[in-house]
Formats: sequence, structure tokens, C-alpha cells
Amino acid sequence: AGWTAPTTAAVQKLRAAGFAHTIMVDAPNWGQDWEGVMRADARSVYDADPTGNLIFSIHMYSVYDTAEKVTDYLNSFVGAGLPLLIGEFGGPADQYGDPDEDTMMATAEKLRLGYLAWSWSGNTDPVLDLVIDFDPARLSPWGERALHGPNGITETSREATVFGGGQGGGDTQAPTAPGTPTASGVTADSATLSWTAATDDVGVTAYDVVRVTGGSETKVASSATTSASVTGLSAGTAYSFAVYARDAAGNRSPRSGTVSVTTSEGGGTPGGVCSVGYRVVGEWPGGFQGEITLHNTGTAAVDGWTLAFTFPDGQTVTTMWGGTAAQNGGAVSVTPASYTSTIAAGGSVTVGFTGGLTGGNGAPTAFTLNGGACTAA
Repeated sequence: AGWTAPTTAAVQKLRAAGFAHTIMVDAPNWGQDWEGVMRADARSVYDADPTGNLIFSIHMYSVYDTAEKVTDYLNSFVGAGLPLLIGEFGGPADQYGDPDEDTMMATAEKLRLGYLAWSWSGNTDPVLDLVIDFDPARLSPWGERALHGPNGITETSREATVFGGGQGGGDTQAPTAPGTPTASGVTADSATLSWTAATDDVGVTAYDVVRVTGGSETKVASSATTSASVTGLSAGTAYSFAVYARDAAGNRSPRSGTVSVTTSEGGGTPGGVCSVGYRVVGEWPGGFQGEITLHNTGTAAVDGWTLAFTFPDGQTVTTMWGGTAAQNGGAVSVTPASYTSTIAAGGSVTVGFTGGLTGGNGAPTAFTLNGGACTAA
């Protein structure tokens, strides 16, 4: 937690300042992630970057003293569909207790991950220096190994310090577009989106959900499955969402079709599982008394609600018990009192009111609960 919050804040501050280039996020503890903090929280940091143009870096020295530890750590990022490179490594096992560097390079290349060998210097350490006396033409034994790699790669364009995961015949084929998402469980502040899977020649590792606004996109969720929950939405607001698929090499699919979602007006509970009974209890010149009974026809309790309807003849609510009314013209919105806030599955609550009349006293013809239409009881 001590690494995640400031790292996320730094990434978001850079993006807010207009930096759109790739950001390389180093692991804590001099890049070595002794306690696995970056490994545990990389997803939350990655998802906090609205551009997704971010890569993590791990320094592999004596903490990763076996080939199994190397493979396990690198595979944890590949399996999660998160970009990673070995940002620093070097030195023989017999001197520093590190796993064999050929093993590191071979494992990274097999997983199509990049690595940066330490170091491109000339006189700091005869074991770790890649060159002799700052002369790039005079490679040290370690420089020869890093340049040629465990698989004998000798391309002259390859720098001694860098292996890019896309070299050596890596995966360049993007996944197909996922199916157009569908929405369910829409509340005042969230929605669940589901889609049919994309296909890929190697395999899809993750999906990114984006909010589409005109010609711009904002990533709002990521998932390793074909569904995701989008949270933090505003009540009574229309949104458009789409989905991208990604593979382990970072190739991204075409965008799916878009789905339109309108959140409910309030309460955080899906509507459409209710019926409403409305009746006039009594009437007198210029006024009347009414009663509204809300029935929960769903299988889960409604905890917090907003009931909306429109008077057809200009009636006004003057007092109410069991709830609080707000009115704009003929449109009325009712929120519950503390003792009517929860409606058990199969249960009901009743609110009563007195109202004013200026003409007729027709009953409302439509009701919504938390944005979902109710049937007439």
C-alpha cells in the first residue's frame, strides 16, 4: 500500500499534465520488489492510467536466486496481461547469488518480455560493465553474453543493453473485436457489462472497457473475463461503452460495438421490479388526500428508493408522511422516510399525502422506481 498510492498519484499527475508517452514504473525497494508489492498491486496502478501506456520494471538480482523464482514472477505479469520488462540485471551467480543470466534472458525471450542489462558503463564494475573503458567496440564477457543472448542472436541492430519483446518473431497479430456488450444490473452509480469473447492466434489475456464520448475514449475498467462492473457513474445519466481485447504481447483488437446505458435516478437499486397502487382517499373543494403503495415484486430487498410520477391535472403535494416529496410542475419525486426506506422482497410500503387542486384530479398513469418502470397494482 505504501507503494501503490503514491505511484498511482504520480502517474495520474503526469497524465493530467499532458504527458502521453510511455511511463516505466519501477518496482519498490531499488526495483527488486522484495515483498511482492508491485506484483500484488500492479493491476490497480495500471488501471489508474487512463491511456494504458504504461510498463512495469523489475530488477532481478539476488532476491530471485532460482530459475523458478524468475519464471514465477515474470509469468504472474504475463498471465495477468500486464506489460513488464526486466529493468536491470547482471553478474554471475557465483559472485552475487543471482540466477544464471542466460536463464533470465531465455525466460524473458520465451515470454516475449524485454530486458535491460546492467550496465552500459566502462569502469564501475568489471563484472557488471558491458563495455571496457567506455569503448562500445570492446565488449566485456558480460557484454558478449548480453549482446548475443542465450539463443545466439547476433543482429547488428540489437543493442547490447536491450532486448525488445517484439523481436525474434514475436506475436504481432491482434485479437478479433469482442462482441457488442450488453448491460445488466444498472443502478444509479454502476452497471455490469457482458460481451462475447474475442479470438486470438495465441490467446486473449484481458479486456479493456472504455467510455465513448463523441470521438474520445476513457478506460473505465479491465477484466480477465467477458464481463466487468463499471462503477462511479452519475445518477440519471446516459453513457456509451465499448470493449477492446488484448493479448499477452500487448496487441489490441478493434473496438467492439457500443452499448448505451442510462443510470437510474437514485437509490442504487435496479428498477423494473415493482408495482404501484395509487388511490384517492378523500376529496374536498381545492384539495384531496392520496395514498401510494409500493410493492417490491423482485427477489431482493430494495434498500433506498426514489419514486417518480407526474400529475396529469396540475395537482400539488402539500404534505406527505412516509416519504418526502419534491415537485417541479406536475412531475413529483418521492424519497422515503427512514422507516419506509427498505422494501423487503415481496413486501410493500405505503406513503400518504394531502394535495391541492386547481381543476381535475386524474390519477398518474406511469410510475418509476429508481428509474425502472413499475406496473399498476
